[in-house]
Amino acid sequence: MSDYPYSWTPSSSIALDDFLKKNKPSMIVDDGTKPWVWVRRIDRKPLDEADASEASEETSKIEQAKQLLSEYTEKIIAIQKDDSIPVRANKKKGLRSKKEVREEIMAEASKEFQRISQESKLTCGKWLFFATPDHVDALFTRLAHDLVEGPLSETSAFCAKVATTPSSAEPNYRHVVCLYLPDLYDKDAVTKVLRVVCQSAGVRPNSAKTDLYTTIGLDSKHPSGIKSTIWNPHDLIPETELKSIIEAYWAEVNKKPAIGSEVDDPNQTSDKPAKKTAKVKRKAEDSDDDHVFDEVDANGSESKGPAAENSETNIPSNPTTKAPATSEPTAPAPDDSATESEPDEPPIASAPPPKNKPSAMAKPAVKPQIDDSSSDEETTKRPKKIRRF
Repeated sequence: MSDYPYSWTPSSSIALDDFLKKNKPSMIVDDGTKPWVWVRRIDRKPLDEADASEASEETSKIEQAKQLLSEYTEKIIAIQKDDSIPVRANKKKGLRSKKEVREEIMAEASKEFQRISQESKLTCGKWLFFATPDHVDALFTRLAHDLVEGPLSETSAFCAKVATTPSSAEPNYRHVVCLYLPDLYDKDAVTKVLRVVCQSAGVRPNSAKTDLYTTIGLDSKHPSGIKSTIWNPHDLIPETELKSIIEAYWAEVNKKPAIGSEVDDPNQTSDKPAKKTAKVKRKAEDSDDDHVFDEVDANGSESKGPAAENSETNIPSNPTTKAPATSEPTAPAPDDSATESEPDEPPIASAPPPKNKPSAMAKPAVKPQIDDSSSDEETTKRPKKIRRF
């Protein structure tokens, strides 16, 4: 594996961060030559990575385990076909059910595999994780850093690998992630790794499986039905404790973005009240002539020219445009703003029902003042005929 480009060890010429960024499992498509991405804390190879030539000393034990699996598979299948063994147990007759007899054979097989593993020191195994393509890169990065330089470096865990993306991956494909331990039958060591990985990576593994099981082909779909794993997380740590550990991790992780957002929020919240108060003022000030000024807000509130400024009757505007309006009564002010923006269209000014007759009387007096005041205002006010609809 020294020539395998998707494997990292402490002696590698590339930094771990650069290696992980360069070799993301979700981006690497397996063409048959790059099925895994490896990260090792020490230069030790798991059993399921070794070639047949490299594992010549263990070959006899592995073959023995394969033969044993074949024999137990035949026994279990024979139980299913044996009509003398009832489907349901009969305590009066002292007969056990097929399930009870089958489970007894399975437990016996598991003990035999453990004996072979411990006698030949083939006890290496791994915690198994499954991650979707959206999350696998982040998960493997956390595990790799924790393994090499984090809390997992203080445990017996020594290696991690992740499956790359198959060339014909299904939509619901999940990447397998393995975290290796030297002795999967060491309950205390396995429990420590489980606790640390939950605390430092915030992820819970599915189960733990020995490399011997992988090598002899014992998996969850094996016809024997023999349990293909050694440990489940709840076998070592209570379910409630596992849940609380993972929740504590994510609460701490989410706390950091929350603090950053709180720092940014004051600037955002300080702007929001100003906008709200401006809207409140506009509504309060435009209540005198809803039919005219609601159209302005709906069609172009961002264009605040003289017409928009004159719509706010309580707020003084430029002296040049407001000088004639200030001399008029306060009631005709909305009508004046309408005629200022559209001096050539009297129907717009007469669209809303007149609230006071003096306002209608004041229109002829205001029009000449606007038309005679300045011709350049017309050029700026003509585009505001959008209020005509």
